Amino acid sequence: MRFSYSTIATLALVLTAEAAPPFGRPREHKGNRPELPGSRPLPPWLPSGMPTGGAPFPNPTGGLPSRFPTDAAPFPGPTGLPPQQPGLPGTGAPGLPIPPSGLPQPPSGLPVPPSGAPEAPALAPTGAPGDAVSSIEFEFPSSIAVAQRAKATDEETKEATATSTLAKSTGNTKAPTGFSTVASVATSAVPSGDASSVSSVVASTDASAAPSSAPSSVPSTPPSTGGGKASSTFPEAAGESTLAEPMSVTGEFDGGMTRFGRGVTCGGQSEGGDSDAVFLLEDGATLKNVIIGADQSEGVHCLGSCTIENVWWEAVCEDALTLKQDSGTSKVIGGGAKGASDKVVQHNGGGTVAISNFYVSDFGKLYRSCGNCKTMFERHVTLDGVLAEGGTSTAVGINTNFGDTATITNSCIKAKEICTEFEGNDTGAEPKKISSGPSSSCIFTDADVNAC
Repeated sequence: MRFSYSTIATLALVLTAEAAPPFGRPREHKGNRPELPGSRPLPPWLPSGMPTGGAPFPNPTGGLPSRFPTDAAPFPGPTGLPPQQPGLPGTGAPGLPIPPSGLPQPPSGLPVPPSGAPEAPALAPTGAPGDAVSSIEFEFPSSIAVAQRAKATDEETKEATATSTLAKSTGNTKAPTGFSTVASVATSAVPSGDASSVSSVVASTDASAAPSSAPSSVPSTPPSTGGGKASSTFPEAAGESTLAEPMSVTGEFDGGMTRFGRGVTCGGQSEGGDSDAVFLLEDGATLKNVIIGADQSEGVHCLGSCTIENVWWEAVCEDALTLKQDSGTSKVIGGGAKGASDKVVQHNGGGTVAISNFYVSDFGKLYRSCGNCKTMFERHVTLDGVLAEGGTSTAVGINTNFGDTATITNSCIKAKEICTEFEGNDTGAEPKKISSGPSSSCIFTDADVNAC
């Protein structure tokens, strides 16, 4: 059994008070000062038989006694009490008892751990400059291990969520540098038997931070819809106009979807001239929103580079459009033609013709580079988004011996042949057919002519 110093001191004071002499007897005291008598009643625990051999105390008001009795033996003090320390000077109070030497002493230091305990290894640096993380591995009680594991899992989940959020805002799906380090430290703080469960949590958070799928490649620019842009529906005429002579156009003429004709019956494939045309376009002119009726023979003649936009031929006679430019590019945009027993576009001049989103049906040839003109040129043609139906010959005819080329893209062409190469001449003889089909001069693929 152990007692504190304050308990021992209190016990000593109680014992000392019980052993003090009663009132009426001189009390052993220090120094030369006599003890003053008291007049308070005797405590009930004192014995009733009091010694009577001493002289009576004088009246307290009469002053101090002249002397103390010399024949009275000193009152014996209690035995067996521990020695006391000196009291405070001038107070007469007894000092505190000196504690016995046999009481246990407080420990002088902390206990030394067993010498065989292993030292905690430090974690290796994570790879970041100046960033090294260390931890101590030891066994937790099961309840603490579970709480630690839950805390580590919660921290990993928060970091994984933050990483995933950051990746979705900035496009950077790579985890921050410290993420794997946090996972390893959390695993080291869990008992070895529970490390697998934490590893599974880390794996799941890594998966959540990673993108759910690889980013899809940026789609290429979609091609034009090919023949889908060409309309096969001929418009209704907004009015009628029969011309006595060709209408000459400089600049731009918008017919407002009026039907124009010459009031003549088609003479078949007999060659006509500029005087037989409905419209004569000067170099750089544009003709738009016009319907060419059946009562004509030569359609439209371009004396130079021209633009034909949304022009419709209801019944092609000898040719629908004849191009006489020396160079440059003429454009045919939209519109359509039908009923051409031979050619729709006759290219007699030079340069390039670009045909786009054009519709043609019941025709012989959509485009023909003149094969026996007196003046021969190198000519080029491009077809894009063309819808051609019911071709009885070749859709495109070129003279490769003069360097002609034809390029077809995004079109839907239904004809006996797509592109035919001829050997042209300037003598007026019938051109000889060389070949038909794709080549370095007839440039197209099956997909280019079947975009229907």
